[in-house]
Amino acid sequence: MSSIFWPCDVARSGFCYGWDHPTLCVAGVLEAEEDSHAETLLQRVARSAETRALIEICGAPRVLGRCVLSPFARSSYPQPDVDMFCGSSRAHSTTYIYYHRHDVNSLRFYALDSDGTRLFELQDEILRWSLKHDFSHTTSLRSASNTWQILVNQWNSAKFLEQFIEREQRGQTIDIQEHSARFKETSNFAAIYEKFHCTIDAIESSTNLFWRVTSFVFVYSREFSIAVQQIESRARKLRRLLRGVQPVPNGDMRLKSSQYIEFYNTLWIILNDLIIGIALRQFLRQDRQAFLHLFKLVFEDKAVHEIRQILLWLDSWPAGLKLNTELSRFYSHSFMGLIALWNRGFRTVIPLIPMLLGALELGSAFGVTMALAMVCDIVCVFMAHVQLCYLVSVTVYGHLLRLAASLWNLFRGRRHNVLRNRTDPWDYDVDQLLLGTILFTLIAYLFPTVLVYYILFATMRVSIILVYASLETALAFMNYFPLFALMLRVKDPQRSPGGIYMRVEPTNGGHGVDVFVESHPLPFAVTFSQYVELWKRLAKHYHPFRLVWYVVSGRVLDTIPRTYVHSTTR
Repeated sequence: MSSIFWPCDVARSGFCYGWDHPTLCVAGVLEAEEDSHAETLLQRVARSAETRALIEICGAPRVLGRCVLSPFARSSYPQPDVDMFCGSSRAHSTTYIYYHRHDVNSLRFYALDSDGTRLFELQDEILRWSLKHDFSHTTSLRSASNTWQILVNQWNSAKFLEQFIEREQRGQTIDIQEHSARFKETSNFAAIYEKFHCTIDAIESSTNLFWRVTSFVFVYSREFSIAVQQIESRARKLRRLLRGVQPVPNGDMRLKSSQYIEFYNTLWIILNDLIIGIALRQFLRQDRQAFLHLFKLVFEDKAVHEIRQILLWLDSWPAGLKLNTELSRFYSHSFMGLIALWNRGFRTVIPLIPMLLGALELGSAFGVTMALAMVCDIVCVFMAHVQLCYLVSVTVYGHLLRLAASLWNLFRGRRHNVLRNRTDPWDYDVDQLLLGTILFTLIAYLFPTVLVYYILFATMRVSIILVYASLETALAFMNYFPLFALMLRVKDPQRSPGGIYMRVEPTNGGHGVDVFVESHPLPFAVTFSQYVELWKRLAKHYHPFRLVWYVVSGRVLDTIPRTYVHSTTR
């Protein structure tokens, strides 16, 4: 018994053509007088420049045999009598497996698995790099996978091959006006893309002092400013848009579809970002006075006066807790002096706050992501005094913790071995034990006061980090959410396939079955793979247990590095 993959929309007699490797796959039927005429036509098609890419991924098409459509078929799908010139003959029992010849413009195609749908170029690069070091993939498995991939490429290219052969039969390679218009449009986009690349390369390699200073400031400011990083991200998206209009080799439906999804997903993200940003700009403009009042309330009354009141309250034995008077007064006066110094600088900036809101409105015109990035920078700048107070308190707290750990080893008669990274027994002198007792007494008197002030500013720092994490999550959601890919997955799953399966249907008479090749829709886990990875990194960095452990152990709390965010989405 032999199997033939047959297009379910081909129901006429003639010479069937297609591929005989890795198995018999019929691409279409030619109505020619002799097989030599059909073979000559296919050879002329194979020599064409437009089918070069198709032959590379599918192989050269050839005449497979002559087929006659049976008028007494018991199935609603074609079951022709085929006299094969190669592979099998009509005397053998033949099983037909039907597949859909998707039109090139429909962007539907078959894929072996979810890795066959390339929504993002980075995923393919990572996959290829990881497979180089995956020794579990033997040669036989790779060859089997390549065999199936060739067959899938043949299914995807069958309709394009038929359309090209029909043009050859009519003696028309391509309509001249249509080709000229398409070439002119592609050339215009390609010219824009090349100019964009040349401009970036010229700026990067420029010896002009202005561009060198500007590039230097941009590179180093993006390490501290979310707004600068957002500008870089938007430039990368524009670069991806221009890359999406580059021509794709004929027959490579997977590459064409992935380029189409990537282009429109990026376009939708930018357009939705701009629409929401313009709406936010109108909202900021209409309620300017309310935002000015809110700005002063948050960054002056709450972040200055209330912190000062809390410090005065802690310095006056709060809730009956008797702190070390001298150390508490030193802490409160030092922190209040630092806050007063920052408040003096803040008051000089108050007249410029309307200009700051104007800059925020201008940034909103470039998208809500730019507004969120500017808000992140504003929070970092205007809460800098809390960060400084927190760094002072966590430094003192951390030193006391390490000193207490050393005294714990001292009283147990043990010592930390730095070379072996372990704790070994050790005999201490009386002078060392006496010094340890004095230091332990000092820590016992000072640690409660240090702990109270540390808890105060650690709580403030955690609150600021939670606000910052919320802004970063919203920024990542707006920048990288696969909106168009999700819509396409719901609207037309065959344009984003995630694998193939065989569907079996009984024939009309019930005496046999028909087998069809169908596509699994792309799993949502693959559609949201990058977004899920980004969410995992954010959740891991801002996990409550991690934050609590950092607070207890005296480690410095920080925000997530932006390189962790961009490495999953670039």
